[in-house]
Amino acid sequence: MDDQLEISETNKEEKNQIIVNRKYKFNLWYITNNTKIFQCTKYKTVKKCKSYIILNDNNKVIKYENKHTHPGKEYDASVSIVKHKMKNEIRKTSIPFDINPKHI
Repeated sequence: MDDQLEISETNKEEKNQIIVNRKYKFNLWYITNNTKIFQCTKYKTVKKCKSYIILNDNNKVIKYENKHTHPGKEYDASVSIVKHKMKNEIRKTSIPFDINPKHI
């Protein structure tokens, strides 16, 4: 697969989010038999996007169904990536900032 995948977290700690080509966001839909199925975040909108990604338990792509019915949003995806990186840095630092990473 030529697409660059960047895996990040959403504000809900138990869920994962995948960002593809810094344009499309996918949320974890369900887990079964050591695979994770992610659905495009636009699947419930008017566009009814049918794109999904299946990862194995090592986070390797098994299948990427690239059937987006909408243009990618680079700005939204980039904001998610930056927020994820900020949260990780806050968690790693030994200096207490009195900032809860969930509120970023």
